[in-house]
Amino acid sequence: MLRRIDIIAHTNRWHARTGAVMLLCAGLMLCALCLPPVAVAPPVICAAWLAALSGARVPAGAFAKAFVIPMGFLITGAVVLCISVTWDTGHGLRIAFTHEGAHTALQTSCRAAAALSVTLLYAFTSPLSQTLALLRRARVPVALIELMGITYRAIFLLDESRASIIGAQQNRLGYRNARCMFRSTGLAAVALFTRTHARAANLERGLQSRCYDNSLAVMLPPAETTRRDYILALLIPACVATVTLFARALPSLFFPA
Repeated sequence: MLRRIDIIAHTNRWHARTGAVMLLCAGLMLCALCLPPVAVAPPVICAAWLAALSGARVPAGAFAKAFVIPMGFLITGAVVLCISVTWDTGHGLRIAFTHEGAHTALQTSCRAAAALSVTLLYAFTSPLSQTLALLRRARVPVALIELMGITYRAIFLLDESRASIIGAQQNRLGYRNARCMFRSTGLAAVALFTRTHARAANLERGLQSRCYDNSLAVMLPPAETTRRDYILALLIPACVATVTLFARALPSLFFPA
């Protein structure tokens, strides 16, 4: 899934407009974190999904799959919050539904769903190269930027090594039963750790042989962000906040106490 997200991030319509996308996501995330969660979650989720599917033309199936998997864990945790488990001396173990827990679960789920939508919007529309270029223009310390880039690429190398090791074990029937599965998993973990350590050592030797002086000279990719993009990136969170505050004040306008 990570590789699929990286491919979409480099091929969507907004891949060269990372500055405006970052501003848009920052505004939407600020709305999701600061405004009432139950009221702000629907407009934030709608704005993020519309921006991803209609604006950046991200494939709906990939975006929905990346959203559903974390939401499964979130819903499981929300259900647990709604249940109260107590021990009564006379009646033993008692399991009951709690309104306080349900209220907390609803607020937590709404806020997390909104934040997750905004995070996926940025992940699917902003390639790492554009993000690092934007951070360089923002005068972020070079050492931190290079560490981010190396870590990101190391993740893909780690995933590629994992896939090759497991594929080789499957071809040798290493997962035909439970006993072989546990043994193969342990061997794969050891091989993956060894290979990762060797790659890190090779990277260090390669940088030293090229007289690494704490900075790598790279060509920054061109940015296509216009003033109109920045204005839209500011207007959308402002509209979301306005709609949220108006919807929250609507009952008191029509049904005053």
